[in-house]
Amino acid sequence: MSADYEAMETFVAVVRAGSFRGAADAMRIPRSTVSQRVARLEAQLGARLLERTTRSVRVTAVGTGYHERCARIVAEVEEANLAVANVNTAPRGVLRIGCTLLFGHVHLASMAAAFVQKYPDVSIEIVATDRRLNLVEEGLDVAVVVAGTEESASFVVRKIQALELQAFASPDYLARRGVPREPEELRDHACVVFGDSRQVTWLFESQRPTTPARSVRIDGRLAMNSLMMVANAAVNGAGVALLPSFMCADHLRAGRLVSVLEGWVSGRGELRVVYPSTRHLAPRVRVFVDELLQSYATAARALLELLPQPPDGSRKSRKPVGYRERSPR
Repeated sequence: MSADYEAMETFVAVVRAGSFRGAADAMRIPRSTVSQRVARLEAQLGARLLERTTRSVRVTAVGTGYHERCARIVAEVEEANLAVANVNTAPRGVLRIGCTLLFGHVHLASMAAAFVQKYPDVSIEIVATDRRLNLVEEGLDVAVVVAGTEESASFVVRKIQALELQAFASPDYLARRGVPREPEELRDHACVVFGDSRQVTWLFESQRPTTPARSVRIDGRLAMNSLMMVANAAVNGAGVALLPSFMCADHLRAGRLVSVLEGWVSGRGELRVVYPSTRHLAPRVRVFVDELLQSYATAARALLELLPQPPDGSRKSRKPVGYRERSPR
């Protein structure tokens, strides 16, 4: 005969409390009921789980191994019950979110504004920084990080999207200087560099599987340690810039930037959302993560409509998305 869950749960309570009386108090049932359930469990298993004395209870060797498995089962059932209860619990409380400065400016600020309007019992505190975040020490419920910046096994890590840098420039700049088609052509273009040095090497990977990667030595006209500043400089015609595609959607849609070097990307990485283990996950965290992934997926689909599709191996003679020829004067 298989053991019943009620008896298993009671056995775990006895081991946890160290006594039948303590288990009875914790479960709010008579002490005699605790004794009956444990005795029933031992009879079902045909094994002695506890050694009883007038003053204490000791777990047997068989009982120790059995308790480890029972404790996991009881914890899983408790978590499942809590998850069901949380489905009908409205999110409430303070939600502390960590993120990079760039993601905060481009996506999270607007999403957080919409979130607190939708859930009036939730307040949000955002810690936007480019330093490494420690969720536990800083009391964060959730964080948006770049792959590799959060490695603790005690956290759940979910991919938001692959990160790729692409080359962008303003239509005015391209009308003046021409449209680069291959990475090597950037040597003859003005470039805006992210970092503290104008002289860097940009490594490009082809979206054509058989085309090898290429590296290009860049001597930029401008160097800036803020991607937001780099994007603004490119918008204002300073040159070609390597930028994460997700931050360029509004500029592409408005025609302030266009994508160049079709079929080439740089700096592959991954954007992730990180939060503590799902055990006893607060509704405000669970709902926020779900809505974050959904909103970002919607934004990513819209961005795909603005970018050139990956090439199929054949050359395409077409202008970059959003490019407009300047009329002769």
